[in-house]
Amino acid sequence: MYKLKVRPKSHKTTNIAVAFAVAYTVLPSWATAAETKEIPDLQPQSVSQQAVNQQVQSSPSSSRILSLRASFDRAVENNKEVIAAKYNLPVSQAGIQIASAIPNPRFSLLYGFGPAFTVILAGNPQQFGWQQDIQTAGKRTKNINLARANYRTAQLQVAAVLFDVHNRVRRAYAELAAAEAYQDLIEAERKIALALMSTAAHRYEAGKAARSETLQAELGVLQFDTQRNQAQARLQRASVALSAIIGEVPKRVEVIDVDDNGIFKISAESTDLVPSPNRPLPLLEKLLPPAYAERPDLMVALQQAFADRRALTVAKAQRIPDLFIDSGYQFTTLKKQQPYNLFPGRVHNQPGVYLNVNSELPIYYHHQGEVSQAKATWLQDFDQIDQLKAQIATDIVTSYEAVSVARANIAKFQKELIPAAAEVARIARRSYQVGKTGLAAAIIAKQQYQQVLSSYFDAVVTYQNSWADLEKATGAPLQL
Repeated sequence: MYKLKVRPKSHKTTNIAVAFAVAYTVLPSWATAAETKEIPDLQPQSVSQQAVNQQVQSSPSSSRILSLRASFDRAVENNKEVIAAKYNLPVSQAGIQIASAIPNPRFSLLYGFGPAFTVILAGNPQQFGWQQDIQTAGKRTKNINLARANYRTAQLQVAAVLFDVHNRVRRAYAELAAAEAYQDLIEAERKIALALMSTAAHRYEAGKAARSETLQAELGVLQFDTQRNQAQARLQRASVALSAIIGEVPKRVEVIDVDDNGIFKISAESTDLVPSPNRPLPLLEKLLPPAYAERPDLMVALQQAFADRRALTVAKAQRIPDLFIDSGYQFTTLKKQQPYNLFPGRVHNQPGVYLNVNSELPIYYHHQGEVSQAKATWLQDFDQIDQLKAQIATDIVTSYEAVSVARANIAKFQKELIPAAAEVARIARRSYQVGKTGLAAAIIAKQQYQQVLSSYFDAVVTYQNSWADLEKATGAPLQL
């Protein structure tokens, strides 16, 4: 897997979103700050800045910055699924203690009163003793081995839950980064619309354009108001989802700020979430062996097969009956002088020791059902393991191909589509500014440019999700 060193960040990375293209490397000259300075003069007669400010003020602001590593750490400590899964360890540990226990002896006492125990005619003795169950065929050792195997299974199940939560935290954090970048994307696209509106307003003031053109350009700006609301809602939902997965109970509407959404910047070389698209991918054939060795659910399945084999051994041992040994001491409490002259002279105490051994006779049933059930369960495990291995191979190939396609798309957008779309939009706007073409052509070029930016945003989101799928398929966290 990738092993990239991440330099610790002491400040928040610039949150430019997909329209980083506008603000950075491929920013068209007609959207520069020098031209956008004229936009505020047009606000009173076009877009209501006061309404926009009220909208921004009513939206929750970022209350804290959370890194991906901090999200992982908090999930391990506070996630409810992880906490519940960890209780399986003491439960399984107690199973080992139960299996290791030697059965306690049972004390028995028979002491009677009345003629049945005092008159020689009845002659019942008094007795007390101990009863002990003797396990045969090494049942205790076999049960201990089964309990230990189950404990190891519980350990692997906890590891599987931890990895699953780790992967879901990565996805939730990636969605939050995407939501933050999407909000910036809307703002960047709105700036493009404002630049076109500024040009239309200047042409109208110069008498070179009709009022309808300024209204049409203003409409192109106003349409982003609803998209702003959608972006804010997406950001809040992503914040709640991340808060829940790291074990926090949301108590209010909150916007969590990520400390790195660099993958959404065109010139990004490193990010905490995924490897840079410019880095070469590992060979596909090198991913399968580690996955077979490290994927948590496969490790659980293999260990479960081992535990079921231990259970089969225990079931077979049940065919040999256990022994129940009862040993004790008995004595008499007969009256020394018997009535009715039943015994001449004095009656003496007649003590003795007894030993009683009994066992089940396996005549009608030999625990065939338990053995057959345990064997069928054990054999079923192998088919499930084979099925899981096939699924692992499918997941790796599918996610690997998705990563490859996403990388290719991102490179295509960065090197060709975004610069070309920006240049087309710039030329169209210049042509409209000098009166060579109409507003419709400039609007179409602007929309095409915005569509390219949105498509690039989707490609980056797909790239992040594909890496999360590949991480889950290989069963090993990304080492960035």
